[in-house]
Amino acid sequence: MLEFDHVGYAVNNLEKSRKSFEALGYVFGENIRDDDRNINLAFGKLGEFCVELVAANSESSPVNTYLQKIGVCPYHVCYRSSDIVQDMNFLSSKRYKITLPLAPAIAFGGRRVVFMYALNGGLIELVES
Repeated sequence: MLEFDHVGYAVNNLEKSRKSFEALGYVFGENIRDDDRNINLAFGKLGEFCVELVAANSESSPVNTYLQKIGVCPYHVCYRSSDIVQDMNFLSSKRYKITLPLAPAIAFGGRRVVFMYALNGGLIELVES
């Protein structure tokens, strides 16, 4: 069963974007550097709602695609999954394709994540709960 976790924002400058969200009342944890995915990120909460600010840390970062085409924007929705393989299979049956394969993520303490995309559904991240 999927449960909402967060909305991911592609940002050019992590610190400047943090300040903008903090002005709205968001409270952030530490910045996280994820060299496996070529990103820097930070999670912020406003009540129960959570955002993930994601900035590229190299030219090969997948976030650069969004930043170059669209600019700063929300670009994925993340759901917690109690059975990530089953949920991947379900999304595959609904025409979602894997864009980043199932792998441990430093941002989630080594729990596995996968990114899947559908033309009419956008980019979804699943994280093991």
